[in-house]
Amino acid sequence: MTDEATVELRDDGPGWQPEPYALPRLAAVDNLATALFGRGLNEEAAEALARATVQPEDMRRKLTDVNELRVQGGTLHIVETRLWSASVVPHPANPREYGRRSYALGGGSAALRILPEPEPAPGDGPELQIRVPHPNDLAQRLDDAKERLVKENPLDDDIAAEGVLQPLMVVPMRVCYDKAPNRPVTLLITADGSSRISAVHHLLGYRPSLIAYDWTTDIRKFRREVNRWLRLVQKQGWDSLSAAEQSKVRVLTVPARIVVGFVPDTRAGVRFHTAVRNFIGLTHIRPPRPYGSAVENEAKGDAVLDSLAEPTRSRPARITPQEKRWYAGVVTEQEATEEGFSPYQDVRAAEIVRTVLGGGIGTARRVNEGIRSLTAKQRPKREDRVDIAVELILRPVRTAKNDVLAYVRPRRAVLQRAYRLPEIEQLPADALLEGALDNGRSLEKLRDAALKEAAEGLGAGGRLGVAQTELAVKATYYMVTADTMALQTEGSGAARAQDSRSTVGVLRAMLSQGRGVIQAYEVVRAGRLSRPLLEVNGDGEPICTEDGAYRELTDALVRHTYNGEALTEAVVGLPAARARWAMVTKSVHNLRQAMSVMESVPVYEGGDSLVKREGWDPPEIEKARRYLDRISRTLADWADRYHEQYDEQS
Repeated sequence: MTDEATVELRDDGPGWQPEPYALPRLAAVDNLATALFGRGLNEEAAEALARATVQPEDMRRKLTDVNELRVQGGTLHIVETRLWSASVVPHPANPREYGRRSYALGGGSAALRILPEPEPAPGDGPELQIRVPHPNDLAQRLDDAKERLVKENPLDDDIAAEGVLQPLMVVPMRVCYDKAPNRPVTLLITADGSSRISAVHHLLGYRPSLIAYDWTTDIRKFRREVNRWLRLVQKQGWDSLSAAEQSKVRVLTVPARIVVGFVPDTRAGVRFHTAVRNFIGLTHIRPPRPYGSAVENEAKGDAVLDSLAEPTRSRPARITPQEKRWYAGVVTEQEATEEGFSPYQDVRAAEIVRTVLGGGIGTARRVNEGIRSLTAKQRPKREDRVDIAVELILRPVRTAKNDVLAYVRPRRAVLQRAYRLPEIEQLPADALLEGALDNGRSLEKLRDAALKEAAEGLGAGGRLGVAQTELAVKATYYMVTADTMALQTEGSGAARAQDSRSTVGVLRAMLSQGRGVIQAYEVVRAGRLSRPLLEVNGDGEPICTEDGAYRELTDALVRHTYNGEALTEAVVGLPAARARWAMVTKSVHNLRQAMSVMESVPVYEGGDSLVKREGWDPPEIEKARRYLDRISRTLADWADRYHEQYDEQS
């Protein structure tokens, strides 16, 4: 276990509820097949597309006004609609396999050799054709491709929650055989989106070979497979389905761009299979330059702030519109002060950290909802939330430094590591101990509270207290953003050979000692005054070097001074007992908060409190009261014993 190890929140989220689809009438399927045949597709391709379409009448109307997609060498005509997932298979010659293909010229095994590249099917229709030695070869390749894609590009969790969001590019492909008398089959393949359809098949438990050689050739089996899920939803209702069943229903259909025509450029002379390959290259080989993780976290940060500022049916907004603007960095310093916010950047950093990372499971779920709104990531990790908080914190810093990468990058990395401190989750959800101008809590009071926690043994081999944690967060901001970084990543700089502790470990060792608390307090004081960060003794006095100059704080100096050797976990005596008592009082506070949250649940939206109006089950109440009575008697016994000891001493 490392210092940064923590139990990750399991947050499946509400997920997407698809609209209730119905199995289309065979007459509608036949009408669509006729319309597709009239556009130049051969009979088998037209029937395969018609059978796969969720709403044939809608697609038939769209055929009268198709969309055009320019690719190198021509124009693809496409129609967007939804297809049954049981009708689409991955591209059997997926270019993603290029890095591991086995070529015959190099002596590769026949069983592993590549399939030939698809070519245009006979005629002028927008169809591909591939020749394989035997049906078994294609079946094995399809199943292998699915398993490999699921392993190398896992999308199951995301797709299970939201379904497939971006349309798949689907093209009909005719399969012919060299060494078998089997009749050719026409498959619907994903020219783009093999990873997504593979994740869908993985969730549904489908083998692509079953789709290709069973359901494609037997319409009754295909419709029976689709209908069993539709009937399950009709019979039980969405809310009665299990989480696994809901995930399967979400991926029963997929959005698709179906290629129904191709017009080559007159001068280019590009054939259909080359146009499809050009499209794949534009998507995967020559895509737009990625934004980068910093930009992505910026965008996620705005999405998270939107989520925290929006009330839901059962929960009020987590932050106010004014706080949202302050966290986003879109107000000036003067505007922030006029609205009652602290002028100090460390307070803003601590507020962002508390809001995005603290507050328990409820806040984490709100943050995760914001992340999912932009990425559809099913289970964002705590590290994701930390990175987003850090990017919001750094907005004013980057602006002041004009986004100088040599300055910003190392500081981003250290803040991301430092703010993985697990104790941050314990920060109170309502307010920091020291922050707003009018809360009456000074930095000196925060220092004194942290000194008291350190004297009680908090952090000595265990977790820091709330005041220690808040002071650590604020001091870290200045120790990292100072020109001379007084806190760096583990094993870096002058401490590389001597000290490989994590940033979290160094912070915990520092704030566990009285001198370290005083040092953190002086760091915050100096940072707020834009002064250099100096090393201080236990009384807060700057330490001078041999030549009489003040000693500036550095990472090596911090690691040497607070090396953690004297820090051992207190298991006996008053320090250990005080650490456990802090856990007791925190549990009582959590119980009080849980009672308030339960009392806020309305009978209906905008209605009165459910428990105040209808009460709660008496046996459950009685069971809880017995536990509380037992705890109350135990606490009373402790108090009586304390008074007895005090009287004896008197």
